[in-house]
Amino acid sequence: MTVTQESTNALVSTIKVQLKKEDYEKKVTETIKKVAKQATLKGFRPGMAPLGLVKKMYGTSVLAEEVQKLLNDQIFTYLQENKIDVLGQPMPSPNQPLLDLDINNMKDIDFSYEVGLSPEVKFNFLDSKPTFTKYKVGVEDHMLNEEIDRIRKRFAKYEYPENVEENDILSFTIEELSADGSVREGGASNVTSLMLDMLKESARPAVLALKKHESITLNIWESLDRGKEDIIKHILNVTDEMVIPTLGDNFKLTLNNITRSLPSDLNEEFFVKAFGENGPKTEAEMRENITKDLESYFSGQADSYLTNELYNALMEKVELPLPDEFMKRWIKTANEKEISDEQIENEYPMFAKQIRWNLIVKKIITDQQITVSEQELRDKVKVDTIAQMYSYGLRNIGDEWVDQFIEKQLKDKQYMDKTREQILDNKALDYVKTQVSLTEKAISFDDFKALVEKKA
Repeated sequence: MTVTQESTNALVSTIKVQLKKEDYEKKVTETIKKVAKQATLKGFRPGMAPLGLVKKMYGTSVLAEEVQKLLNDQIFTYLQENKIDVLGQPMPSPNQPLLDLDINNMKDIDFSYEVGLSPEVKFNFLDSKPTFTKYKVGVEDHMLNEEIDRIRKRFAKYEYPENVEENDILSFTIEELSADGSVREGGASNVTSLMLDMLKESARPAVLALKKHESITLNIWESLDRGKEDIIKHILNVTDEMVIPTLGDNFKLTLNNITRSLPSDLNEEFFVKAFGENGPKTEAEMRENITKDLESYFSGQADSYLTNELYNALMEKVELPLPDEFMKRWIKTANEKEISDEQIENEYPMFAKQIRWNLIVKKIITDQQITVSEQELRDKVKVDTIAQMYSYGLRNIGDEWVDQFIEKQLKDKQYMDKTREQILDNKALDYVKTQVSLTEKAISFDDFKALVEKKA
């Protein structure tokens, strides 16, 4: 057997595999004999069917399978031995006819594959040490105060006053009225909670004037700042389709209770609830901790912005032409579900962008011999897990629970592969940061936010 390569163009090659009959005939014969020993055919004991009958029934399918295995082995061995870096997978050449195989007429086989070649990755633009800006976002007093207010509200205390104020939660009994102003017998009624922002401006003064257990009459459709369907379903709790058309306009609202949320006092109980036993013990310590947290957060955001700038520069400056037509044909062939040419055309730009980025990262990690250790994977999973818990407001859930969740994640191959890719991407970009000039620049949060939005 022989394997040869011909260049179709700079990024596509044709690899021809020539099999002699002798290359596969013996293996096919041996496989048919194995099949015969296991075959169960009507009229014969298991494994006792005549070889000729087994060959007649299964020979051609065995031949096709063995030839395909041999072709695959030859093409991949050739690529590996010749260190040919391909995109996608080898495919039969567009003009390659289907194999005409006959167990009774085995003959020499010529088969052509088309392969897409990875382009050479060059980072010439880094030679001049291009300059990028690393922004330093300052923590301003109003940010610190807003964060403290947010935490105090999260651990709020509650009181139940007699008079209504703007942000109170109000419990009402709502009853439908008859035309004469009396409560309608069998009419719609419900107990529900409302806030002033659920009322239109015109109705708010009357509600603000209420005291506990007092009542007012409102045209509910004109007073609530909600659609009619929403009022019926969520405020009146009417589900009977026969009742809805009979609903009147005026309803009696009786104020049952007032719940007022007040920011937590800055005391020992609050500090423990909000920050744990080992957290700050005074307002000054709390402000210092929150300042550090905000500085860390803003530093991360600035670093993400810089990373995105470096990514865009790499994608723009590193020329990486792809064998586009080959890749589109490969996508259609490799896709498990049927995919239209129009869909491929629409989605290909994003696919090609990801391929180019993967090639850039692969070049960096290969040249710089970058690896990911098991400890780095575990540390990344732990950081991501704790960050996720913090986003849910869970700061003191215990190390044991966190460790159990981490162990579960470490056993998820798909999750771990994705995590490994993220670490490699980050390491590749960290390397690029060492190859450019970085200028630090102070910036306000508002200006930084505007900068980010402009780039979005």
